[in-house]
Amino acid sequence: MTKLKFLILPAALMLVGAATGAAEEIPFPDGYRGWTHIRSAVVGPTSGAFKRFGGMHSIYANPAAMDGYRSGHFPDGSVIVFDNHETLAAQGAEFPGRRRFIDLMVKTDGSWRFGEFAGDSRSERNVTVAQGETQCAACHAQSPTDHVYSRYGP
Repeated sequence: MTKLKFLILPAALMLVGAATGAAEEIPFPDGYRGWTHIRSAVVGPTSGAFKRFGGMHSIYANPAAMDGYRSGHFPDGSVIVFDNHETLAAQGAEFPGRRRFIDLMVKTDGSWRFGEFAGDSRSERNVTVAQGETQCAACHAQSPTDHVYSRYGP
């Protein structure tokens, strides 16, 4: 019986470790439009980024992320939101149309986690945290400023 205990305990610990090792999803960033607006831009059809990021986007940062924009090093708790809309043109001007997605970057334990919400949904995800590790992290690792491409200010 003692030998059986020695086999069961490690197996149980491995199962618990596997269950808790799953990436916890990033919650929807309620109130993000009240955070600091970093900048907005339009990615048009002639841009190489149009297929993925085409449309009008605005970037918002929570107070912790603002410390990072100022210093170049983003502390844990930093949250950056990339809010992307279709672009509508009318009377010589462009306006945000239907929301395409909301991308998120969240700094936790010294590492960035990525996710994406579909359209106006607060629960449907186009990109989970696990998918973001492969779809987003490699590109953002190339940024010279702590995985963040956007800049604050003029």
